[in-house]
Amino acid sequence: MASVNTAKVILPSWRQGRLLFFTGVMDSYTTRLDYRVAAATLPNDSKVVRTFKANISNEELALCQKTADNGAGLQQFFNVVSHGNLDELTEETSQNLPPCAAGSNALIYTCSYFDFLRKYSVDQTIVKHYEAQDPKARFSIETSLSIYKILSAHLQPERAVALIDADILDTKNIRGASHSSANLLREVAIIRYDAKHPEAAIKAMLHAVKLHNTEDKWRRLADFAMADNSPEQAIEYYFKAEDMAALAPPQALRMAGLLVNAGHVEKAAPFLERIESIFPKQVENLRAQSEKQATT
Repeated sequence: MASVNTAKVILPSWRQGRLLFFTGVMDSYTTRLDYRVAAATLPNDSKVVRTFKANISNEELALCQKTADNGAGLQQFFNVVSHGNLDELTEETSQNLPPCAAGSNALIYTCSYFDFLRKYSVDQTIVKHYEAQDPKARFSIETSLSIYKILSAHLQPERAVALIDADILDTKNIRGASHSSANLLREVAIIRYDAKHPEAAIKAMLHAVKLHNTEDKWRRLADFAMADNSPEQAIEYYFKAEDMAALAPPQALRMAGLLVNAGHVEKAAPFLERIESIFPKQVENLRAQSEKQATT
């Protein structure tokens, strides 16, 4: 996922039994405003987790959890929105906004929510029109990438995979500028990973990185390899990413854990030093694990 802004307005919505929390971000590839799911409840559960489709702080995540836990209050918000009772939403003392709206101006939040509903509806209509067309006639790198991104951002990877399988029978036959083709394949890889197909995700991303070699693709490959239970491969990919740009603290912590588990304590040391002030407890545990391995 390309770098995006931290969520400012968090907008709840139900879909297929899950509570999704959308936020508006500017996509760096398409330069359009997208509403992405920043967090969501687990299937058949009220626990809220990050989706990594958009950045969200721990405080914002906690507000999402508070919203999910307050079912009656959330339903009241949806009822007011569905009836169009704007006065009940826009008053400064309004009690009808969900907890995830904390800190937002009531009027701005309400306007943001209605804009989200409009754009979500438009995007889904665009996707339906695309689905209705013949794959041979509808596919183009730019258009198809936009469609795939919509479905990925809305947590609909299975629906996107069905389109990809019909659109792209062989990635070698994609015709276009290498940078554009790489962006398309990068999104295809992310979608296949979200759909729990890590091997296919790795294959698509490796093709993408051959066309346009960037640090974020190697980081993604490391994530895919971990999901595919290939820690040594993940280490290799993380090192390739590190060669291009220093890993961010969360990835550096993940890398340190992989190296310690694999017995590469010396290689893990610089990563542990880098993140010690950010993740002191985790670093302490990894060092204790390293010492234990050294004595056995």
